[in-house]
Amino acid sequence: MEEIVKDYMKTEVISVEKGVTLRQVTKIMTEKNVGSVIITEKGKPIGIVTERDVVRAIGSDKNLEDKVDDIMTASLITVREDSPITGALSLMRTYNIRHLPVVNGDGKLTGIISIRDVAKALDDMFES
Repeated sequence: MEEIVKDYMKTEVISVEKGVTLRQVTKIMTEKNVGSVIITEKGKPIGIVTERDVVRAIGSDKNLEDKVDDIMTASLITVREDSPITGALSLMRTYNIRHLPVVNGDGKLTGIISIRDVAKALDDMFES
């Protein structure tokens, strides 16, 4: 039996409203020990900021007081919670990303899955 995303995703999704600063997002990432933060507008996911985005921003001389909206990835790639793990891996490989927001059948944000979570799922598949 193939593993599904819902069984490996994290349900505690760290998110912030559009308009916060790069400084605020990096502080949240540090405090929560996460590699990505979902950016929302009126509660709806509109983008993601990852460690990679933060490094690029600092390397491009962005100011820590700049709005996170300027560095977030706005073309949000998501995966459905009932998708097979191999589907999540395929999306990650295709788009060269390490974090995928997880949505239900209605498109509502229900979690996030990282490449580490996918690796664990694949490991579990090979063990059984």
